[in-house]
Amino acid sequence: MSASHRRARRRAAAATTALVVGLAGLVPATTAATAHEPVAPADTQFDTQFDKVPLVTEGLADPFELDVADDGRVVYIQRTGQVVVLDQDTLRRTTALDLDYSLDLLTQSDGLLGLTLDPDFTENGWLYLLWSDPDVAKMNLSRFTMGPDDTIDPASERRLLDYTIWRGEGRANSHMAGSLAMGPDGDLYVATGDNSDPFDQQGYTPIDERPGRRGWDAQGTSANTNDLRGKVLRITPEDDGTYTVPEGNLFAPGTEGTRPEIYGMGFRNPFRITVDPGTGAVMVGDYGPDARVADPLRGPEGQVELIRMTEPGNHGWPYCHADNQAYIDYDFATGESGEPFDCARPVNDSPNNTGLRELPPSQEPMVWYGYGPSEEFPEMGEGGAAPMAGPVYRFDPELDVKTKFPEAFDGRWFVSEYARNFYRALTLDESTGEVEAIDPFLPDETFVAPFEVEFGPDGSLYVIDFGLGSGAGRGSTNTDAGIYRIDHAADGRRPISRFTSDVDSGHEPLTVAFTGDTSTSPDGLDITYAWDFENDGVVDSTEPNPTHTYAERGQFEARLTVTDTDGFTGVSVHTITVGNTRPDVAFGAPVHGGFAELGDTVPYAVDVADVEDGSTDAGTIDCERVTVSTQLGHDSHAHPIDNYTGCTGTVFLDPADHGVGQNVYPVLRASYQDLGSADIPELTGQDAARLQVRDKEAEFFADGSGVTVADDADARGGRLVTDVDDGDRIAFGPLDLRGIDGLTIGAVRGASDTTVEVREGSPTGHTLGRVRIPRATGDGQVVSPTIRIRGEEGATTLYLVATSPREPDGGADLGLDWLVFHGRGVADDAAPAVTAEPVRGPRAGAPVDLAGTAVAPEGREIVSYRWDLGDGTTTDGAAVTHVYEQPGRYTARLIATDSEGTRDWTTVELTVRR
Repeated sequence: MSASHRRARRRAAAATTALVVGLAGLVPATTAATAHEPVAPADTQFDTQFDKVPLVTEGLADPFELDVADDGRVVYIQRTGQVVVLDQDTLRRTTALDLDYSLDLLTQSDGLLGLTLDPDFTENGWLYLLWSDPDVAKMNLSRFTMGPDDTIDPASERRLLDYTIWRGEGRANSHMAGSLAMGPDGDLYVATGDNSDPFDQQGYTPIDERPGRRGWDAQGTSANTNDLRGKVLRITPEDDGTYTVPEGNLFAPGTEGTRPEIYGMGFRNPFRITVDPGTGAVMVGDYGPDARVADPLRGPEGQVELIRMTEPGNHGWPYCHADNQAYIDYDFATGESGEPFDCARPVNDSPNNTGLRELPPSQEPMVWYGYGPSEEFPEMGEGGAAPMAGPVYRFDPELDVKTKFPEAFDGRWFVSEYARNFYRALTLDESTGEVEAIDPFLPDETFVAPFEVEFGPDGSLYVIDFGLGSGAGRGSTNTDAGIYRIDHAADGRRPISRFTSDVDSGHEPLTVAFTGDTSTSPDGLDITYAWDFENDGVVDSTEPNPTHTYAERGQFEARLTVTDTDGFTGVSVHTITVGNTRPDVAFGAPVHGGFAELGDTVPYAVDVADVEDGSTDAGTIDCERVTVSTQLGHDSHAHPIDNYTGCTGTVFLDPADHGVGQNVYPVLRASYQDLGSADIPELTGQDAARLQVRDKEAEFFADGSGVTVADDADARGGRLVTDVDDGDRIAFGPLDLRGIDGLTIGAVRGASDTTVEVREGSPTGHTLGRVRIPRATGDGQVVSPTIRIRGEEGATTLYLVATSPREPDGGADLGLDWLVFHGRGVADDAAPAVTAEPVRGPRAGAPVDLAGTAVAPEGREIVSYRWDLGDGTTTDGAAVTHVYEQPGRYTARLIATDSEGTRDWTTVELTVRR
């Protein structure tokens, strides 16, 4: 509960000049936003007693959006193409429609993306879907009709509209948005992404106007008044399956160079939208670009937005973002930077624009924040930034449901953070559009990746936890995904039903040992158990941990109901399959924790063993049913990239440039869907391998002790690990050192001599190597010594441990900026072969000539050379001259990149003398 004083944000006009200067000229004074004081927690003492009731906890494949019917049915969609209906009384699920998407289409962000129910759904069965057309590069907005048996006849489709997309042009389909929402007046709102490749701009804005690069230019989509992408659309569905355009959108019907459906424009990826049922305000969560630091030649750091729209408008992308911070008009053809864009009077002069040249002024969001702590909105935390706009709650005093949210939450806006794994409740001043308070919601609950949230007609909150991974493979599912109902516990909290089984499949007779004593009462009450092993309404056991034998073939929903002494119940179900056995799937290669750089090609091998189908060792597995997907890990989540089939092969790890200083890494997921057994459905086995990049930021350690992560404008990526004193450490893992033979440490010298030891397995484990880093004689002295290491194959954790026995009173204060591992790791040799000439005995302050060359793999060419000189500076070119101002050990690294985006490097080690 929050008892803090509530206050609204105050405008501070006097801060305008400071803001402009602080952004190094990135925001012209005519468009600079005023500063805000941080918001405060609300002073309302609202009840925090809630039950998180599990509805679906298995078999979810990219669950994307849900809605709740007046009769209690939960309808949800999966990106893989399914519309599913959940009966809350029995927890039985019915697949109403399956678009049966192919693996090729499910790369990146295509698929079934949007769902909302018609206001009269329980009478007419109408629901609206936004879905990728499998045959043509376009998105379809359609109305379908659900029958009384909870199934949908595909022939019931009525196509409202469609729009062309740039499928297959780079990675343009990474940002597709897709959320649908119904307004209180019956208008339908549609969120569409900018459909531009986000990976070739170093984390800044995609405005590449070169010929053949339209998929990298959001000026042709978000900033195009004649295009439906990067927008929030508003239309009125008609009973005959068509639509009309309501009055009051951004452009009047008939305005040349515009689409009248546009309500809001200038969005990057408005991934989640909802409509306030009380005011009709449109609530939007818009994702931002990935730059971790501002660049005076490119623009501000990447930030995200929470937006409340009460009228149509332009929200700035790709010219402005956050509180109207302007990007730079950068020329991708020449590499030259122009002036900042004018947020008050944006002009779209891109050759890819088919709409108006002069655009409406850019609007400020309600909340904005980036990777680090926000001065204005510190309650939003720090880390990866992925805002999800949820609903505004409206209390209904006439609704006779005890579990509805209390009146204290009336008018609050519920949002979640997919990357930071939390929910927040925002208190709004609806007259001014200001945020008055941001409070934690469900702070004691655990969420893996909160993704979607809607209020049901019962006054409860329904949430999707996306889980880990992706359901792109045949029958594959997301790990730890779930759909939950959040009830207000007016008279006490429900007991939590939770159980596991030693097996979930096998042949009859199948004996299953169930473990239910992990079920609990949050209020500490005693509970009783009622098991219905076949979900047929018959109680089969009242033991906490019973055993049951299934004599007949079939697929059964085992159900456990627990009841506390106050009479409250909790229910959970799990599927038991009798007559088919789930396959075992494991990566033979690559190893989990192995090293590979984005842009590398990695061989893989998937081992499958299935009771009915045989095994890969025996050669009886149909390898066309084995799927391997690649994903780009980014902070705590991963983006789907490509899908492959086959038991063995190679995968290409798309470079997917997010800009310098990012926490990105490759993830591989393997799945095999077996052949089933007569009338018994197919089952799927899965495995995942998370790889380590060879070039990584020190601040993304897995564990640490005694250190601080701090902003530093001179650090690579703008942050580094500092306050490293005697006995302090950071750790990375799990990792596997096979194929690695060296480690370079980018360090900022501290106040005393410090030795960094590289240890394996624990802070006191086997020492792989050590290096002495002398004390600094001035500020910001960067050195980059290299340690030869060769660890044992197998998963381990690598510790960097500092020892500084003669440190001054203030501490050694060593800084660790980055790590570079040398060797190909688990990647193959399809990379540039780089060589460099050795250098001997340079002196501080004297010029040093560095030169090298590279040979590209067959069919590729070298497109760039860059020297990372090991003292915090970089320069382009194969041959360079550099001056090391301070003595010390340095590792100069020549990095060559080929036309596929694959890079490799060689090093020149230098001991610079006085």
